[in-house]
Amino acid sequence: MENTTFPILEEKENEIIVKSPCREYKFQNSCFPTSIKSLGQEILNSPIRIVCEANGEKEIFEPAENFTVDYKDDAVTVVAAMQSKVFFVNTTVNVEEDGCAFVGLSIMPRGLSVPQLYGLEPKTFYNRVIDKLWLEIPFKKECATYYNIAPNTRLYVDIEYRDLAKGEPWAISWSGMTPENGFSSPFTSQIMLANDDIGLGFFFYSDEHWNIKDKTKAFEVIENGDEYILRIHILDGESDVWQGRTTENQSINLDPITFKFGFCATPYREIDTFPFTEKAMHIDCFKKVAENYEDFLSKPVCDGDDEIGFDRLKRLGVEVLYIHEKWNDMQNSPLLTNKTKKRAKYIIEECHKRGIKVVPYFGMEISSLSPYFTDYGEDWKVKSYQDKVMLSGSWNRWPAQRALKVCLNSGWADVLINGIVKVIEEFGFDGIYLDSTMKIRPCTNFNHGCGFKDADGVWHTTYQQEGIRKVFKALYKYTSERGLIMNSHCGGAMNLVALGYCTSIWEGETIQDPLLHGVISKMPEGHMRMAFGSKHYGMPIYSLCYSNDPVWTYHSAVTIGLLHNSMPRPVDIGTPLEETSALWKVYDSFPIECSKWKPYYSNNGIATSDNRVKVSYYDAGDELLAVVAGTEKGIEKEVIIDFTHLNSVTITDAFSGETVSENGVYQTYIKGFEYRLLRIK
Repeated sequence: MENTTFPILEEKENEIIVKSPCREYKFQNSCFPTSIKSLGQEILNSPIRIVCEANGEKEIFEPAENFTVDYKDDAVTVVAAMQSKVFFVNTTVNVEEDGCAFVGLSIMPRGLSVPQLYGLEPKTFYNRVIDKLWLEIPFKKECATYYNIAPNTRLYVDIEYRDLAKGEPWAISWSGMTPENGFSSPFTSQIMLANDDIGLGFFFYSDEHWNIKDKTKAFEVIENGDEYILRIHILDGESDVWQGRTTENQSINLDPITFKFGFCATPYREIDTFPFTEKAMHIDCFKKVAENYEDFLSKPVCDGDDEIGFDRLKRLGVEVLYIHEKWNDMQNSPLLTNKTKKRAKYIIEECHKRGIKVVPYFGMEISSLSPYFTDYGEDWKVKSYQDKVMLSGSWNRWPAQRALKVCLNSGWADVLINGIVKVIEEFGFDGIYLDSTMKIRPCTNFNHGCGFKDADGVWHTTYQQEGIRKVFKALYKYTSERGLIMNSHCGGAMNLVALGYCTSIWEGETIQDPLLHGVISKMPEGHMRMAFGSKHYGMPIYSLCYSNDPVWTYHSAVTIGLLHNSMPRPVDIGTPLEETSALWKVYDSFPIECSKWKPYYSNNGIATSDNRVKVSYYDAGDELLAVVAGTEKGIEKEVIIDFTHLNSVTITDAFSGETVSENGVYQTYIKGFEYRLLRIK
């Protein structure tokens, strides 16, 4: 994406190839890609196909004709036309610079030709009752190890998987290991399948004009030998657009039905083994600071210590300070109070004097305290129907106000973009942090065009994908041109239309909630490998770590983060920052840039005496940096890890430098969600 010449078009006879960073889509006499490659690997087991039935018979389509069109400046546009006995199908696929492809699929009766219209040829009529319109994407099985669904919805899988759940209950079921026999899901805005290196996902704005017979099977992932077929049920019967119009004359003149959606292969960019360049602290995320940030940081922050907060940040190695919502008197407002302006100026001056960057929080809400809310709140906020009552989620904060979810499909998008740019330029902030702004939220606020009613008068939601992309694309362009940080907390949804427009992601809130409250007692491996897959997203993913001692600690959260090559960001200036500072020193002292990452599921067969204890490591050739981690509550035992087959000899504690083994065998007493960091020569 840093190369603004993308996408690249290669056009040959009967073959169109569109390239974006790391990926390419090939069209060959087809409405959809016949090949999708990422990092040079083929994802599809066979071409993407349309399955259509009418009058109880399968529609056989002739090979499509493909054309390219100069339609958008930053996109390659591929259009296609194909026909069957009864229908024409047209598609438009706009592939933009980040690799996202935006699709319009139109299906229509063939209608009359000009000679037929003027009686020069006999008219041919077909009863055009449509029984089925599906999209099928055949994945190579090895490319569909994990799934991600957003927003979260219930999965329908076989009872064995549901009972065992591989440690993944409802709270985190949106992301995990693909069940061996597949699964189905109700309609939602995004579904993605991936392995540890690459992925492919589809996204949708709404289910308008869809007709899904079994609401639990809008999406199906079907195991079929050496492939998983992602089946998207667009129509399982007549669309409401055509219902009740069955006479021959009406059949000929029916308008096309158009369905809009998109797809994107990942990663967005190829990343290094250790892409984590920020030594960052996040103030007042989960541990709430009682006073204003400028007061808190200007005084001693630890008992028995005269060191003020700003100096402590500097001494412990912090290079980037993320300031959470409390920096701004009006939640998430790009229109600042005069008190907020003074606060921002002071914090930036003190941090910049110490070589620390400052990145402010903006999020997904509109504040009831903001003048914008008085004038536009009802028009801009997220609304959804539940039991025929319009609802909108919100919460309260000090100073007295409510923060309501805001829809980026509204006029708020332009206010946010322009306001953030103005704030950065006025105060000299070093980037932007967007909290859950990429999260895919359903909305039925018809005041700004969201939501629709079906033929029965039932409200349906639409999703904020267009507005979200607009905000992220504009802010990424601004920040990347100036070398600024563009960080987002994804809120449990790696949104394909926004993800490529970030420099880093913060994730972990969703997984920590069930761990924090004891809903689950062990690390859900499939969820972690999908949600924290820096490589298959092409994005540094930092661990979000909250504490609820003694049930769940910052140390525990760091344990499962490090195991998945995810660095933590402390949210407490006390002990968590001290622990992370020690981690930074260890990682700085090891030749990470020359290393290969070997996660516990691909670590050259390192054996542990308890399979609940996992080992991941960086391999620098003649030395390893290894994390040994307990992944389940209740572990309290002596464990043995054998590194001898890696020709290892001396093992030292990475923090203390103490030698703990000289024969390649490491023995330690470990508890659940504890870790050890080792250097091994």
